[in-house]
Amino acid sequence: MVTQNSFLLGEEALKSGKRSLRSLSSHSRSSKGEKAEAVYVVINSKIKFTKSKEYVPRIIPLTKKLDSLENKSVLLVTKDPSIPYREKLTEKGSPTEDVFSDIFSFKRLKSQAKDGRKLIKIFKEYDIVVADNRIHKFLPDVLGFQFFYKNKKIPYMVQMALPEQDAMLTRGKKSTKLKDDRCDPKYVKSQMKAIARNAAFVAPHNGTCVVLKVGYTDWSTSDLLTNINDIVTYLTNQKYLPVGGMLRSVKNIKSVHLKTSDSISLPLYKAEKPPSDAASDSDSD
Repeated sequence: MVTQNSFLLGEEALKSGKRSLRSLSSHSRSSKGEKAEAVYVVINSKIKFTKSKEYVPRIIPLTKKLDSLENKSVLLVTKDPSIPYREKLTEKGSPTEDVFSDIFSFKRLKSQAKDGRKLIKIFKEYDIVVADNRIHKFLPDVLGFQFFYKNKKIPYMVQMALPEQDAMLTRGKKSTKLKDDRCDPKYVKSQMKAIARNAAFVAPHNGTCVVLKVGYTDWSTSDLLTNINDIVTYLTNQKYLPVGGMLRSVKNIKSVHLKTSDSISLPLYKAEKPPSDAASDSDSD
C-alpha cells in the first residue's frame, strides 16, 4: 500500500491519481456496466528511453499481479526441431503440462507466416507469443508488421534452461559445434508466470513515451497506485540497470497520465517547469 511518503511522484500526484482513478472507474461502470476495463499509465519522459531499436519486451514486477497464466492462450516457438522440447514441456506431470496452447518449431512458423490469413489467425488466436531466445531475433522478419507495428503483440523471449557454465552440451549430427539442448520445464514455467502476471513494455527507439497496463477498473485505487509506484520505481531507480532504471531519476519524468482504451487521458503528475531565462533576467535587473 502506497502512502504520501512512499509514493515517488509526491503527495500531490498521489491525490491527483486517486481522483483520476475514481473518474475512470465511474466512467467504466456507466459505459461498460459490470465488465472491468484495463487501466493504463502513460509516462512521458524528458530523456529518451533507449537509442537502439528493441524487439524484446521488458518485464516490470508488480505487487498486485495483472493476470493468471491459466487464463492465457500461449504459443511457444522453439528452435528446430521442436519435438524434444514439446515432449518435455507437455508430458504428463510436467510443470508446463497445460501452459502452452500450441508449440511451433521455427521452421513451421516460417511456413505458416507465408500465408497472410494464417498469420492473422496466429495473431488473433493467442494472447501471448513467446520464443526460444536462440531464434527470437529472427521473428521481426518472419512475423512482420502484424505483430510489431505499435507493439501490438511483440513476442516475449524465454530460455529453455537456466544458463550454466558447466552445462552438458551435445554435438549435432551434421555439425561439430556444441549445442545446449537442455529443457527445464520448471524454469520455463517460472518465466511464463512472470510474463502473465506483470507489466511489460518495449522501450521506444529514440522515444520519450511508454504506455503500460497497471490493473483494472474494478480494482481498488490503492492496488492501482501501488502498481504505478512499482513501475515508476523500476524505470527511475538505477539499481535496475541495464534492463530497468533507464530514466535514472524521477526528475526525468515529464508527465504521467491514466486512461482506459476508450477514455481521455486523466492527469496524475506533471513536472514543475524551471524558471525561464526571461524571468531570471528580469529579477536581476
